[in-house]
Amino acid sequence: MSPRRLGAAAALLAAVFVGCHALGLREEVSVLSGTSPGSEAAAICGIAYVVAWMGAVVVAPILALAALIQGAIGRVRRGRPAPPSPARRAP
Repeated sequence: MSPRRLGAAAALLAAVFVGCHALGLREEVSVLSGTSPGSEAAAICGIAYVVAWMGAVVVAPILALAALIQGAIGRVRRGRPAPPSPARRAP
């Protein structure tokens, strides 16, 4: 996968989590503590929120780091130096 696709996948996972959180699905996660959900839909919403949370907290950062590393390796292989950071610039 290209670095752009990895970055886009990470952003998509984060956006899905934000959407689930905005819809209020966090309240349905009580099913994890053994509390009986109000309905089958509530249990599905709780599981969807947990999956989205895991994607945003576990998978998205890995994809973002992979995109950064793959982009840096691609620059090195092409012989292009990385742009100088503000701390490395001469005054």
